[in-house]
Amino acid sequence: MGNRTYIYIDESGDLGFTEKSTKYYVIAAVETKNPQQFSRMFKKIRRKMGKKKKDIKEFKFSKTKSSTKEMILKKIAELEIQFSAVVLKKATVYQHLREKRQILHNYLTGFIVELIPFMDSRDFEIVIDKFISNEADRTNFDEYLRDHVNYECWKLGLIPPRSLNIKHESSYSCSGLQVADFVAGAIFAKYERNDDSFYRIIEPKERILKKVFR
Repeated sequence: MGNRTYIYIDESGDLGFTEKSTKYYVIAAVETKNPQQFSRMFKKIRRKMGKKKKDIKEFKFSKTKSSTKEMILKKIAELEIQFSAVVLKKATVYQHLREKRQILHNYLTGFIVELIPFMDSRDFEIVIDKFISNEADRTNFDEYLRDHVNYECWKLGLIPPRSLNIKHESSYSCSGLQVADFVAGAIFAKYERNDDSFYRIIEPKERILKKVFR
């Protein structure tokens, strides 16, 4: 592993603007130098849940009952991680951006990049939930992310990372993204439903939370 930092990014809520859409949108980034701990954690959780649940392939915050959410979040709070998050109050989004969801998502992910502790490592791997299906859009997103990383480093007077690897993976096969999903879900519940019971469990692992409210 060496000095490489792994960052897993996932979101909760939606970027729609209808009556049925969520009021908030959350992007969370989980940072670690030890990604193997995530799969080990979920293996232990499956064993605890017994025979009927041991074959669960993917844990999703939105599809998990409250008692299991609490158990998983308590285990996450014991891991060698920190997390950062961006919380968007969607009512504050300018009208001209509401139909440009990819641009809006890129803009918010740019905020996440601003929260990454570049001084802590020279090598980074950023893993993002594979929600961008179009290859050209993924390429544009990656270029945007790299440019933003270089700009942030320049702003801080830092040398850009020696290595920056960007991956788009399915959360189904990536335990780090499942952890990011639970972190994002806990934060989303705090803002969308005024329920901070899940968030309080992981709050000690929070490095910084940025609110995008105008």
